[in-house]
Amino acid sequence: MRTRAIDIVVLLALFGVLLVVASSSLGTPPSNRSTYDTGRSGYRALFGVLQREAIPVTRLETALGTRDPNVRVLALTAPGYDGSDVRRLQNFMRNGGTVLEFLKIPGLGPSRQLHRFDGARFGNAALRDHPERALTVYNAVAGKGLVAFDERPYGYDRTQSLWSVLPTPVHVAFFLAILAVVLALVDANVRFAPAIVREPPADRDSSDYLRSMASLLRRARAGRSAVERFARAYPKSSELAQLAAVTRPSDALVLRAATIYAALRKDHA
Repeated sequence: MRTRAIDIVVLLALFGVLLVVASSSLGTPPSNRSTYDTGRSGYRALFGVLQREAIPVTRLETALGTRDPNVRVLALTAPGYDGSDVRRLQNFMRNGGTVLEFLKIPGLGPSRQLHRFDGARFGNAALRDHPERALTVYNAVAGKGLVAFDERPYGYDRTQSLWSVLPTPVHVAFFLAILAVVLALVDANVRFAPAIVREPPADRDSSDYLRSMASLLRRARAGRSAVERFARAYPKSSELAQLAAVTRPSDALVLRAATIYAALRKDHA
């Protein structure tokens, strides 16, 4: 019982941790400059304006080195580029590509192919109040080919698995749930206490036999026939004769007749 109590306490503690982890992951996530984001700071509105103005626009969800060669304009709205990425961007511009920088990227030097913008001026809320600002971006990309907004810094990467992009609280909750299931299975299938020795059944006597026969006769509704048979076997028994005269003997009367019959058989044996 002590081990079982410890297991219950551990399971309750695990479920409490799960609740804490779940509550910590609740709430509205902060808005960022992703073109998928419809919040205040998102760039969904800017992406939609370019689409409506017939600018070929897409989203980059792979590494810079594996981008579609048809992409001629790269829109960068977030940090997170290392030295190798900066070199790729510089080579991209030397080969005629255009880079739109909405947030300062260290190492990316000045170039005629580099257009820098104040990223805060192009969020959904900002464009709602000042839609004319989208014209600045339009002028920078019109006629230059396919425009790709890099979404990898925001977790949109088709080369990653679903597990890899899930947040840490989800990972923790998953492993805690697995641990809880394992503990429940162990508790249900592993014996932690010695087996209880069952006492052997008590010896059955003639009364058990009589009760069993009475039950059988009751189910067969043959009580009166049995009593009459008992009375025929011992016609000198006045009590059996009286019981045989009853039209619908009760269970108690049938049991009484069987008891008398058994006793008489013992006396004549």
